[in-house]
Amino acid sequence: MCGIVGYTGKRSALPVLIQGLEQLEYRGYDSAGVACLDASERFFIAKEKGKLSELKSALRVKSVAAHQGIGHTRWATHGEPSKQNAHPHLDSHGKVVLVHNGIIENYAEIRKQLTKKKVRFLSQTDTESATQLIGDWYHKLKNPLRAFREAILRMHGYFAFVTLFKDDPDAVYVFKRSNPLVIGLGDGENFIASDVTALLAYTRKVIFLEDDDLAVVRPEGVAIYNLKTGKSVERKRTIVNWDFTQARKQGYPHFMLKEIYEQPQALAEILSKILGVKDEIAFETLSSAALKRLKKIKKISIVSCGTAHHAGLVGSVMLEAWARVPCRVQVSSEFRYGDPIVGKDDLVVLITQSGETADTLAALREAKSKGAMTLAIVNVVGSTVSREADAVIYTHAGPEIGVASTKAYTAQLLTLSLFSILMGRLRGKISSAEYTKLIHEVKKIPTASVRVLKQAKALQKCAKLHYKRKNFLYLGRGANYPTALEGALKLKEISYAHAHGYAAGEMKHGPIALIDNQQVVICIAPASATYEKTVSNIQEIRARKGIVICIGTEGDRFLEKISQDFFTIPKIHELLSPILTVLPLQFFAYYVSVLNGRDVDQPRNLAKSVTVE
Repeated sequence: MCGIVGYTGKRSALPVLIQGLEQLEYRGYDSAGVACLDASERFFIAKEKGKLSELKSALRVKSVAAHQGIGHTRWATHGEPSKQNAHPHLDSHGKVVLVHNGIIENYAEIRKQLTKKKVRFLSQTDTESATQLIGDWYHKLKNPLRAFREAILRMHGYFAFVTLFKDDPDAVYVFKRSNPLVIGLGDGENFIASDVTALLAYTRKVIFLEDDDLAVVRPEGVAIYNLKTGKSVERKRTIVNWDFTQARKQGYPHFMLKEIYEQPQALAEILSKILGVKDEIAFETLSSAALKRLKKIKKISIVSCGTAHHAGLVGSVMLEAWARVPCRVQVSSEFRYGDPIVGKDDLVVLITQSGETADTLAALREAKSKGAMTLAIVNVVGSTVSREADAVIYTHAGPEIGVASTKAYTAQLLTLSLFSILMGRLRGKISSAEYTKLIHEVKKIPTASVRVLKQAKALQKCAKLHYKRKNFLYLGRGANYPTALEGALKLKEISYAHAHGYAAGEMKHGPIALIDNQQVVICIAPASATYEKTVSNIQEIRARKGIVICIGTEGDRFLEKISQDFFTIPKIHELLSPILTVLPLQFFAYYVSVLNGRDVDQPRNLAKSVTVE
């Protein structure tokens, strides 16, 4: 969750650090700080509780000449959000300063040992235990690299460190384990960040560090070592092609709104990358060996968290319908601790926007340990999950900055639909004629999404009628039951209103007790095999004076008549409809949040990339 940046080179370090941290604000944070070595080779440290603007205000009165530095945005895990607990942390000898992401599991034991040595701790964080331990080893060894390595060997957990040593002023020392770190390569300068987005203003040539990589980054080059062996290792240089302007608001008041409107283009680009000249589905990252193994799969488990879990639920409906293979969907944290029954004939699909979600990464490793084939569906190229999975499919949604996922979700749905159709073809469950019809439907999606988004003003008007309400109920059936879950999640994430999604068939098994003339019920009811059943639910809500907002198919006059507000999607295959029905729900959540004065892009207590358990 925390954001990390580092720099060493010829530029003034502080502006580089601040700009990098600004690009990482989407990850969520409660405090921020920077540290650098000034011209006198003394540590300058500034940190503040709250938004990055607080830190920038504090720095305006400072003039620091420094060409190396590190920065951090903190999401509290050990110790409350405060200036004292914010990173960077300095050791008691004044020789080591450090920023950290992740969890040090034995920090209390380290703290106890060092306290016996009269080391004085100033914060409640596990991070300071790491800083003090590295400082203690440096005091003994007088060698930064050896001290850094010896200290890390004595720490348990999953973490990333970026560190400065006072006596090695041009170097930044870096370590990565289960928390992302990437090194950006420049000309006479180098950069470090927890997310490649922070580097794009300066370079597109990067090194994605692997677990237990220990690196020494200097202006003239990078040396990487394996923690356990201490031996030098080589890592691949990668060119990142993301457009930096994609990570800007481009005139929109919020990233979330910008990303809602980017969906038609994102969906069109996915199709252009995956559909060939003759409309064949070709995932460039799936080898012939992977396709051969997929053909023989007997059971599928889909593992994910949050919004990606809802995408997985839709994907399971598609896979069972088109590939005719049994499919189970689990939350990552439940899968990893549940001793899952998977083996060599099974496929475990891991869905994650960032590719760094801690529980999903742990679930991936659990699946691999049991011999299952693992397939990652990921947005971020070069992320840990994408590198460790047996196979990967990229969703190509581009950077998503808003904490509440929008375009990454619809990109996941479209990618899952194409994968499901491909699986159906591989397994001989979809005929050539059926395939042609399905691809025709899939190709309608980008244009159809534009039509749905044109209802924004009507959705804003609807939100104005209901934004002060505290309870919302969402209902859907079949492939759109997960849409109800996702719509409810979006609303509670960013507006803080209570919202709950249910399968419409479950309404009479409890939720109907909530219905009165103050209860808003949002019903997702496009043309489908269960349309009449959903209409019956709506009639029951109306009979109890409930407020009904419906999402249905264009031309459905009956549904329009029985709804207080009615929004439409173009007619499309019912299993593809969730890609469109979620769009009005994204708008509704956005406008309710704005009307309530919420922080849309960075809602309270949430982070974009959950890299701790």
